Amino acid sequence: TALVVDGDTTCRVLEQLLLRSYGVQTHGVDNGRDAVALIASGVKFNLIIIDMILPVLNGLEIRDMGVHCKMLGVTACSGESERQAFLAAGVDVFIEKPLDPEHLVPILRELDG
Repeated sequence: TALVVDGDTTCRVLEQLLLRSYGVQTHGVDNGRDAVALIASGVKFNLIIIDMILPVLNGLEIRDMGVHCKMLGVTACSGESERQAFLAAGVDVFIEKPLDPEHLVPILRELDG
């Protein structure tokens, strides 16, 4: 089961549809605070796909909240400094938006392994 955290509704829905097309169950929220609340409620996730820039609580702060599952960081910002900030925050893998199935499938396999 994957949690998709993205403040952009269109991106979040498309990311969920892409994951579902590969048989992955998904939940989606639009900010980090709701993501932490959902996790705290006891819902278990194998993967969190999280945008770097979110309303309320951003993707760089989620690890600080005690979230320990695999995390795939996504962002429309493609600079090296953004990538380094995401990885330093504890995201396992970083990928640029929009998610491309050719890039996503190997990442899902790697994170699952």
